[in-house]
Amino acid sequence: MERNEILKLVAPCGLLCYTCDAMKNGVINKTAKKLLYVLDSYDSFLANSPDSRPIAGKYGVFIEVLTYFAAAQCHGCREDRCLNTSCFVPECTKKQQIDFCYECKEFPCAKTGFPDDLQEKWIRKNKRIKAVGLEQFFAEEKNLPHYAS
Repeated sequence: MERNEILKLVAPCGLLCYTCDAMKNGVINKTAKKLLYVLDSYDSFLANSPDSRPIAGKYGVFIEVLTYFAAAQCHGCREDRCLNTSCFVPECTKKQQIDFCYECKEFPCAKTGFPDDLQEKWIRKNKRIKAVGLEQFFAEEKNLPHYAS
């Protein structure tokens, strides 16, 4: 994958938009769409055999969650405003004409407004991008859970 394509999938703060639940064509969105496809008509199966699966009574809620994930429309923080509306990192990096925070002479700064756990993650991920480069960083991160520390 080329750098410009990876940039669309990695936010300027270093978090992966690709693994976010809001990202259109991100891993969660694609997986939800695939699950909805392969589960097509499963509700009919459950209706005809309601005692065949112990989880049958909760299937509707599961489909509701999958449908939510499948409807994601964000194009990433570089194009759309992050769902964390207090985040100004994309605007700041555009203003500074840089791709990532680590490229700024003020990094790490206290301007992000991130909570402590996200602040630590932001610093760690930016340092890793600087150390190994964007392509290697993306290869390391693309299969990791987005919401884990």
